Amino acid sequence: MGEGGAPFIVALFTSTSAVCVTGLVVVDTPSYWSTFGEVVILALIQVGGFGIMTLASLLGLLVFRRLGLRSRLTAAAETKATGLGDVRTVVKGVVAISLLFETVTAVLLTLRFAWGYEEEWGRATYLGVFHAVSAFNNAGFALYSDSLMGFVSDPWICLPIAFAVIAGGLGFPVWLELYRRFHPTWAWSMHTKMTLAVTAGLLVLGTVFVTASEWTTPQPSAR
Repeated sequence: MGEGGAPFIVALFTSTSAVCVTGLVVVDTPSYWSTFGEVVILALIQVGGFGIMTLASLLGLLVFRRLGLRSRLTAAAETKATGLGDVRTVVKGVVAISLLFETVTAVLLTLRFAWGYEEEWGRATYLGVFHAVSAFNNAGFALYSDSLMGFVSDPWICLPIAFAVIAGGLGFPVWLELYRRFHPTWAWSMHTKMTLAVTAGLLVLGTVFVTASEWTTPQPSAR
């Protein structure tokens, strides 16, 4: 960051993008911001991710509670949401699930940065945590000027990040049901079935389409 600090509009835009987990930037994150600025961005991403997941869960809970008795019984049978609990339970569940996936991803990335790219353990941990939180919350921020292009051929970086992105995209209600009711697929709610089916379908079709259309495209160089 240049002398005198960041202009207000740049700070405001970056903060908004981080909280709303959009990933849009007007400056190069690793070269423009100080370590303190990067940590602030990281914290805003985490807060924004918690907020979106919690809000979505609480909205579902609010709608469920506003239904009539017959509708509530029907919804409970279909969504398996009777154990969703109060606000505290929802918030605790969102935090626990988020931290679980972020921790696992951060550990894998930290080990890879340390062993595969000879980063100091402190730096490797910082990189691992930042990219794990950014990935799980679908924020799109990275601590490299070329984003993650330099790791294009490294599955130990790409796959954990991709898994975290998918896990965060599925949402808290789906993970809650899978955790509490790990039954055969026929016992899952319509919401969970549709979310998992559409996600899997899009991933498979997207992978096949991109692979087929980009098969002859020259590959960028790795780090």
